[in-house]
Amino acid sequence: MPITSYEDAKADYKLWKEAERALATGTSYTIAGRSLTRTDMAVVNEKLRYYGRIIDQYEGRGKRKMRGITTFDR
Repeated sequence: MPITSYEDAKADYKLWKEAERALATGTSYTIAGRSLTRTDMAVVNEKLRYYGRIIDQYEGRGKRKMRGITTFDR
C-alpha cells in the first residue's frame, strides 16, 4: 500500500484538480504590485496521475495482472 492515506490522497487529488482549473484561466497575474506564477500543466498532470493511482490502489482499481493463458486444441 502507498505511504499516503486514502483521505490525504483524495484531498491532494482534489487540490491538484483545482490547480488544473486555475491554470486553464492563465499562468500568471499581478494585483497591486504582487504577482503569482502558477506551475506548468505537465507538473499538474503528473500529480493528478500520481494521486489518481494511489486512489485506484485503495479502491482496488489498480493494474490487473494476467498470469497466462493455456489453450488446448481439440
